[in-house]
Formats: sequence, structure tokens, C-alpha cells
Amino acid sequence: MNGYELLLVLYSETETWRKIRIPGDINFKQLHDVIQKIFAFDNYHMWQFKIPAEVPEQDAVDLNDIVRVISSDDAGICIKDTFDEYDVLVYEYDFGDSWEIIITKISEMEYDNKTALITDYKGKYNPMDDMGGFMIFDEIMRSIDDDEELEYILNDYNLSRSDLSKMDFEKKYKKGSRIRIN
Repeated sequence: MNGYELLLVLYSETETWRKIRIPGDINFKQLHDVIQKIFAFDNYHMWQFKIPAEVPEQDAVDLNDIVRVISSDDAGICIKDTFDEYDVLVYEYDFGDSWEIIITKISEMEYDNKTALITDYKGKYNPMDDMGGFMIFDEIMRSIDDDEELEYILNDYNLSRSDLSKMDFEKKYKKGSRIRIN
């Protein structure tokens, strides 16, 4: 069975990415569920996948020029149908906070597993539902090594150390962790 290695990059100043392998026969709802688990979202907001236009004669895409949107209404579409034609998608979750995760198809491969496999990552912390978006996430991450500043920022946004603990990717996952695909 074919599968994909994907790079999931959180749109943020804070370098936060996850590299995964997934089977190629899953649909967009299943990919959404995997992303929700990896980034520790609570799955109670609207979401969609956007396909950005390729920039002619360059190995790049224009994230402001969207050629197609795959909404939760289209969630049954197999990802293979899209990855056969496009290498980059944008996953948008929570249209208020507007979390965006840039998904890049790194490679196709033989992959006989029915789970998602985390092969690498950067960024100890995930964002959190309803925290206010990437600018607040970045502000918290910039202050993470300064206890006094961190306390001030957490208080300013009605967050706590226990919220920060929930955001800790490494408490739940590591390289080699598998995520069930339903």
C-alpha cells in the first residue's frame, strides 16, 4: 500500500513542526483527526483544507491564492486524489483563532501500517484551543525561559501553568509514536 511522508508546519514565528507517515488511502476527515491529535486541539471548531496555487516557474506556492477548498462537508475525499496532483495543502482550524498548518508532501513510500507514525518534530509546545491565535502562542514561547515574564503573560491571557503543561507535545508523543486512524 502507498503512503506519504508529510511535514506539518504551524504557521507561527515559533518553529513548530511535526513529520509524519500516513497511509495514502485515508480521507481528509481522518487526516484532520490525526492533525487534531498531534497538535492537541480539542476538535470543537470548524476546519478546512486549502490548496494554494503554484507559483509559475518556481518551486513555491502562493498561500494567498487558493485554488480549491476542501471543507468538512467534503471530508470523505481520499487524500491520494489530492496528493496525486498537489504537494502542499494548508489546514485551517478554528476560523476565529485561525490556526494554519502548512502540509507538505515530502515523499510517497510503501507504507503498510494503518496508523500515523511521528518520525521527527521540532517545538516542544503545541498551541491550545481558544488561546487567541499564533501571536499569543508566539508571545508565550518567547517568554518560556523567563519565569517572571511567563507568569505575567499567562496571567494576561487568563492561562495557567497547567495550560502550559497541556500544550507540552513531549508529554504525550515522541519520535516513533503512533496515532490510531479511525
